[in-house]
This record gives sequence, structure tokens and C-alpha cells, in this order.
Amino acid sequence: MSLIALDATINISFSVKDRHASAKWYKTMLGFETLYHADEAGWSELQTNTVGVTIGLGEHTEPAPGNCVPVFGVADLDTARKKLEHAKVKFDGATDVVEGMVKTATFYDPDGNALMLAEDLTQGA
Repeated sequence: MSLIALDATINISFSVKDRHASAKWYKTMLGFETLYHADEAGWSELQTNTVGVTIGLGEHTEPAPGNCVPVFGVADLDTARKKLEHAKVKFDGATDVVEGMVKTATFYDPDGNALMLAEDLTQGA
């Protein structure tokens, strides 16, 4: 049994310069549909052709290519984080919250690869 329970979603997050241009590229090249652009958060999300798998585009002035971060959905991020921290899993700072949208926390595997947990906050909105 695993330490925490993940839901049936995964978001693969990329750092990009222009989310709108990147979304068009993913549509043209791979057929991924844009789910939404959250301009206030610098975030866009695309639906892949795989159920439960989305692509997230985080806009940065100087993106870090090759720094792909898998984002695993959880029902209760705070509880999951406490369990992982208790097991000595290293987190990168505090939990980030975009009210009414998402709560996220970045953590690392033993080799330093970044992973992220995300709790969907749109259900209560």
C-alpha cells in the first residue's frame, strides 16, 4: 500500500515563454485541445488524447527547457504532504495556493527529480 493516495489524473508541466503560442503548437503538432488559459496565474492547460493526462504550460520570462515536472492529483494536499514529510521527503518551500483554482506543492525523489502534488480547488467554486 502506498503512503498517500493519488487520484486518476496526471498533469505534465512545462516551462514556456508564451503559453498561447505553445498551446497553438501543441494543437497543430499533436492535436491537443486547450482546456483553459488562466492569465492571472500564468498557466494554461491542454487535454492530451490520454484520459486523465493533461499538459500544463507555466509561463516564465526565462523558461527552463528539459525541466518537465509530473503533477499528481490528490484529494487533500495538506494531509498528503504531512505524510510525505513525515517520511523525510524533501519539499521545495511552502504550498502554493491560487484561490478557487489549485493548491500545489513541489517535492523531490531521492535523485533530486522534481514532482508535484496538486489539489483541485475549483469544485467548491
